[in-house]
Amino acid sequence: MELISGQNTGLSGSELVIDMNYQHGVNFAGEVDTSAFLLTNQDKVRSDSDFIFYNQPESINGAVVYSKTPTGGRYVVSTAKVEPTVDKIALTMVVDGSSTVGHLASLSLKVDGQASFNVPLDNRSEKALIVGLIYRHNGAWKFKALGMGFNGGLAALAINYGVDVDDEPAPAPTPILEASKPTAGVSLEKKLQEQAPHLINLAKPVSISLAKHKLEHVKAKVAFVLDASGSMTQQFKQGNVQAVLERITVLATQFDDDGQMEVWGFGERHKKYPDVSLSNIKGYISGIQNSGKRGLFELLPTLGGVNNEPPVMADVIKHFKNSDEPVFVVFITDGGITKTRAIKDAIRESANYPIFWKFVGLGGHKYGILEELDDFTDRLLDNTDFFPIDNFKTVPDNVLYDKLLTEFSGWLAEVKRKSIIR
Repeated sequence: MELISGQNTGLSGSELVIDMNYQHGVNFAGEVDTSAFLLTNQDKVRSDSDFIFYNQPESINGAVVYSKTPTGGRYVVSTAKVEPTVDKIALTMVVDGSSTVGHLASLSLKVDGQASFNVPLDNRSEKALIVGLIYRHNGAWKFKALGMGFNGGLAALAINYGVDVDDEPAPAPTPILEASKPTAGVSLEKKLQEQAPHLINLAKPVSISLAKHKLEHVKAKVAFVLDASGSMTQQFKQGNVQAVLERITVLATQFDDDGQMEVWGFGERHKKYPDVSLSNIKGYISGIQNSGKRGLFELLPTLGGVNNEPPVMADVIKHFKNSDEPVFVVFITDGGITKTRAIKDAIRESANYPIFWKFVGLGGHKYGILEELDDFTDRLLDNTDFFPIDNFKTVPDNVLYDKLLTEFSGWLAEVKRKSIIR
């Protein structure tokens, strides 16, 4: 099965033979290093022994064995030996020298007998790629094609995953930009300083994550959909809802030229609220909470106390279906999701439009269909991703933004390929 960026497929067998192969372009100057990282569900290694490369070709228990080849590298993964604390295995490559990934003639990753991925290389300027992931899902293993750009060399990539590098610390990954273009961080920092100085510390993690995912120059509309059912009471009281909204608003400021983000709340019923921006973000949640009389179990006036996702999803789809720009929808919920068929119908319909759903579980449980989106293939393309946060206050901003942006660039490439947007 041949995959494109962002697609995934199930894997079978207890031993996976994975080959990464490249060919130099005519003007290529340098060497290519391939490696693997055994990661926890926090996207970090447990220790330096989880970094598998030419100088450390085997994990401690032999779960991953690496061998360098003349045109890449081979990984043999014995899935039964992979320890339960390892949630995924990242397969990576780095160009050491003056060239970049774009100077390669080809780059591919193949899981023997099961899947293959030819990485798009046109106009690539990065020094490194996270080519693909082997990851656990519902007790089985799957492969996801990524081709995610990352700058800074092997040391920076290792540091990103938590490896203790003995050399001098490498700088954080940064995008290669034309000299005439200001970096995202500079313009964003200026906007925050002028309009929301209390959020100035978010400028750096946003800019780094955008560059890491090759999204620093992407323009998109951003929407925020908020579960206001009664079970979200503690998330509202603890300030987590306001804090998440602030972080998404900063992202929207960078994505959208006008810096405005559209907001919906839902319980049994739903409502569209005034757009949020840096100028009105402070106290926004308490403002809409106090905008009318609330019932006994209502967190937002008139919405009711139980969660009903399909109607608000339908309203979002209707609102954005004719957008000429990609739409990034952040959907916050604490779970208790039961309307599987109607939610799948909404996702299936929206896959025909330029709408990407990022579902975020906020301190809840029973996320239902949202935890099974990888298995939902009955749609034009994969236009969703989900990740849960058990305790929002323990999640660093750089980790939050990385999780938010995961899969968005792959979806963008696919909707352009299918001419959903141009």
